Parts: sequence; C-alpha cells; structure tokens
Amino acid sequence: MYLHRTVEKIFLELSSRFKVVMLSGMRQVGKSTTLMNLKEPSRGYVTLENLDAQALARNAPKAFFEEHELPITIDEIQRAPNLFLTIKLLVDREETKGGVWLSGSQKFELMKGVGDSLAGRIYPQQLMPLSLYERAGKGLEQEPYVPDPQKKAGLPYEDADRIWDIIWQGGWPGALELGPEERNRYFNAFITTFLEKDVAGIWNVGKLAAYQRFMQGLALRTGQELRIGQLALIAGVDESTAKRWLSIAEASGLVYLLRPLSGNSGKTLTKSPKVYMTDVGLAAFLCRKRTPAELESDMNSDAFFETFVITEILKSWVHNGRVPDFYFYRDPKRQKTIDLIIHHEGCWHPVEIKSVKTPHLEMARNFAVLDKMGLNRGLGAIICNMVEKKRFLSDDVIAHSIFEI
Repeated sequence: MYLHRTVEKIFLELSSRFKVVMLSGMRQVGKSTTLMNLKEPSRGYVTLENLDAQALARNAPKAFFEEHELPITIDEIQRAPNLFLTIKLLVDREETKGGVWLSGSQKFELMKGVGDSLAGRIYPQQLMPLSLYERAGKGLEQEPYVPDPQKKAGLPYEDADRIWDIIWQGGWPGALELGPEERNRYFNAFITTFLEKDVAGIWNVGKLAAYQRFMQGLALRTGQELRIGQLALIAGVDESTAKRWLSIAEASGLVYLLRPLSGNSGKTLTKSPKVYMTDVGLAAFLCRKRTPAELESDMNSDAFFETFVITEILKSWVHNGRVPDFYFYRDPKRQKTIDLIIHHEGCWHPVEIKSVKTPHLEMARNFAVLDKMGLNRGLGAIICNMVEKKRFLSDDVIAHSIFEI
C-alpha cells in the first residue's frame, strides 16, 4: 500500500514554478515511488541505474534526450552529472515549467552540477525517511512543527513500549513490516549498497571497512556534540579524513548537524554542532541494539529519544518544503542547555525533549536565557514520550507527547 508523503503537497506546485525539480535523499527512502505516484501519464521515466541508459547519458547526452523526450523523470541523476548542461540547453529553449523531474541520492554531488548549469532554473527538494504522520497514512495532513496550544493531536497516542518499537524499527518504507531477522538483513544490504555505490562509487573512498566504523561512531554519538577527534579515533583515520567523511555523511543525508546558538555573551557558548543520525532505526542497528527493549534500556536511550524527536520535527519542515532555522543552546560554564530552538516568524521557540511521564516547569528553567540574549521568546514546549494529553505548564510553556508535534 502506498503511503502518501508530505512532500506531495508542494511538489506539483514547485513543478508549476520551476523548469526542473529535483528530489534528493538517501537510498530507499521512497524518492522514485513518490515521483511515480505524482507523474502524469504523458511523463516518461528512465533510471540511470540501468547501465544502457547510463552509458547513453554519459557518452551521448543529446541522443539521450532524443530517446527520452520531455516531460521526463530521470532517476539516479548522480550517475551522469554531465546531463545537467544538456538539461539547461533544453529547458532554456522553452518556457514550459516542470519539464524535468530529477531524483538522486547525493545532495552535494548534485548541487555541484546544478551550480554550474541550472542555477535559477531548478528547485532542490529533500526527502527523508518516513515521518510518524506518513507511517500512519496521514502524510498530507502534516504541517511544520511549532509549539501551538490550539493544534489538535494529529496522531493517536501510543504507550511508551510502542514508541520504542517505532524508534527501533526505523523509517525506511521497505523495513516497516519486517521482523527482527529480516530487518537485520535489510539494514546489512542497505549499508553494503551505500558503501559500495555511494561512498566508494561516487566519493571515491577506498577504506570501506574504516568508513563503516565511522558510521558506527556517528550512531554511537547521535544526539551529542561533534567531536571529530573521537570519530577519527573510532575509524582509525586522521582528523582531516574524518572531516571529509563527515561531509559525505551530511551530503548523503545520513546525518543532520544542528547548529549552536550564539549571542553577545557568546564567549562561553559551545561552538560545535550536535550530530543526529537521520534515522534512529539505522542508528540502533549500527549500535547493535537487537530489540526495542535493549534500545530503551541503553545508557544512551535519552540521546536516541532526542534524536527521534529532533528528526521528526525536521521532517515536518523539510517535507513541507520549508527551510528549518533550528539551533540548540549550551553554556558549559553555567551548565545551561536548551535541546532545540525553532526560529519562526520573528519568534524563538525553545523546546526540551524528555523521556519522562510527568513533565514539570523546572525542565523549562533555561528558556529564560533567550530573554537575556535579547531574543523575542515564543511559546516553549516540553516534548515527552509518556504524556497522553497536551497541557500548559505556565503561560508560555506547554507539554505534550511526540504524537502531538
């Protein structure tokens, strides 16, 4: 059964405004399925995973477009980045919008080609693993999350055990209904393909075993501040190599880097971003957590839950075609932190993420630092995994579950 993706709400609008629209994201997150569901009968389709089509695209791009006329969907475009120039020439000859839909698994690799030839003609849209709304068949109902006391719960409440089942399972469409052993095989195959086709095939990294250790290091440190030296040590490479490998992970959509908020008193504030795996199920697999119960009882379970909430909020923005303006706050000297700060329409909304049943106002004690920084503080939120009903903790702080984002 096809699960509607939130991105469908804006993709056709983007196609009516831009000559080229590109859907990028990690392998198997559903890019091709989404585009096939949206395309009209007159639109052709070709994947560059097909070796004959790939060879034609690379060696004879003009002939490629004689064989595959517009409007066209081209899947795995990163296999033939030389097509970008020919696409530019084609779309510049006519005013028709949406003639070319592209998909690919490498954001930065694609954008390099875009920057050279398609600037102003293309809109790049990212697709992440399934959100809670999309898993529930309500993808078209999801809106960008901002703390809002008037917003009604979009999803039915699930108890704590079920939440950890969801976190452990992960958000890949092909893994949702798999049992434990099948899920293990799925993620093993995914990692192998990612390493061989993307890390080695596109980014020319030869040390695949070391890169897999690097991925495990990222999973072990999800929800924590970036320590590139520690990642380098885990992978057995120097720090310059680890920095390049991190850029690959970010470009591939494997991780999300949350920036720290700085201010006039910023000398004591941390300057390192926080690293989040974009799928907690994959992170759990890399950390060898073989059951939901094992993940829940792990000493880093709070970091896994925080990663889950952060990425769900991120999906709500990205899949709606919005650019998230997110930060975190940490003052190591004064031991003050805020897990997430959402900047929206001139307001700064602080969010704390707690794996607890009974939230209380003390959990929001650090929200006042935004006032001291001279920022316009909006409504704050405490997001928990065991709160059945949204409620106010004060005039400007609400508490609710992950199912009310």
